[in-house]
Amino acid sequence: MTPVDLRAFDRVAGRAETLDNGLRVVLLPQNGVESIVVALCYRAGSRDEEPAEGGLAHFLEHMMFKGSAAYEPGAIDRLTQGLGGTNNAFTSHDATLYHFQFERGSWEEALRIESDRMRGLSLLPAEVELEREVILEEIRMVEDDPWDALEQAVAGRVFGAHPYGRSVLGTRESLRGLDAVALRAFHGRHYRPRNAVLVCAGGLPPDAMERIEETLGAVRRVRGSSDPPAGGAAERRSPRTQLFRVELRRGETPRLLIAHPAPLPDDPAYIHLRLALAVLCSGRSSRVQRDLVEEDPLALWASAAVTGHRLGGMATLSAEAAPDVDPERLEEELYARVEGLASRPPDPEELERAKRMLFADWVFMHEPIAERAMTAALEHALFLPGFSRDSFRALASTTASDVAAACAGWLSAETRIVGWSLPAARQA
Repeated sequence: MTPVDLRAFDRVAGRAETLDNGLRVVLLPQNGVESIVVALCYRAGSRDEEPAEGGLAHFLEHMMFKGSAAYEPGAIDRLTQGLGGTNNAFTSHDATLYHFQFERGSWEEALRIESDRMRGLSLLPAEVELEREVILEEIRMVEDDPWDALEQAVAGRVFGAHPYGRSVLGTRESLRGLDAVALRAFHGRHYRPRNAVLVCAGGLPPDAMERIEETLGAVRRVRGSSDPPAGGAAERRSPRTQLFRVELRRGETPRLLIAHPAPLPDDPAYIHLRLALAVLCSGRSSRVQRDLVEEDPLALWASAAVTGHRLGGMATLSAEAAPDVDPERLEEELYARVEGLASRPPDPEELERAKRMLFADWVFMHEPIAERAMTAALEHALFLPGFSRDSFRALASTTASDVAAACAGWLSAETRIVGWSLPAARQA
């Protein structure tokens, strides 16, 4: 019997409507909940930047909290805290998402905030300079963290010149070249109703859609804006690469990161690859955990993941070497487990365990209504409604031979990028 109960995906399915100005609105009502989450996702991320604009999308995310016509710098955070709510945002390569959570009586404040800053930002010179310094500090923190620095270096090898190979934060040089003119132009190109999805989830009133239309439906074309370039299927590409090695000298512990290009998230091979990585590294009974962490502890821990970039991702296996373990031996043993899965498909118990773990992870992650709202927003903005349900329907029908084929095809030596972060005293 399949471990996947597709009814769980009702959590991110709801009433959807497109307003006259092009804004896509999705409602996820939940009985008995006293709070409401408002999540607004723009189809604009770092891959929409020009090469010299590195970090612009993320910089604009910061500036969205730093002043607009009705909200002076700092007012959004003060108002949110004063109402007992929360707010946050994140920028990815493909999208930028903002979310608020308020109790039911205050939720429309989030609509007013989003309506005001969609129309335009103050972009005061002093605020721009302050946020530039904040982001420069973020860049320094990433560079100083051995894992962050290694992951960015390896991603640059996997994706090459594609924007996915660049940091969402940009570089020191690109950040210093950005100003209010660039920020306003990016906002005008991308921060528009037709390029956004709004999701409201939780204890919604019966007339929620009407209230949203009154506030955000009134936003028309943003001043000085033009439609962003057409995207979608025509842009898709899965990066290809050749064997590379990356070595950094950071920290006190040898850290290994093996990466490969991954298929598109809506390709069935993506689900097959996720299952392969789960068989290898999810749970103490997985092959890598059992062999290299528990029984013969070459690594302190090991994990595997695959990113879901809209145009093609990256599959990774990472491990931190145990004390006095030869890094070369850990690397070779990890290769052996990957190659072993390609030649020896998982038995029924292994396969069902991996499916169950992936499904359970999804269910647990989506217990909070904020996570449900954000997932629904990303589904509608980047993929299609029901994307999560369709993915797990494909997962339920995946066979052991599918898993082995994904391992052989996507985790092969021909596409492998090997990254090491080694202590400075260790010889190459």
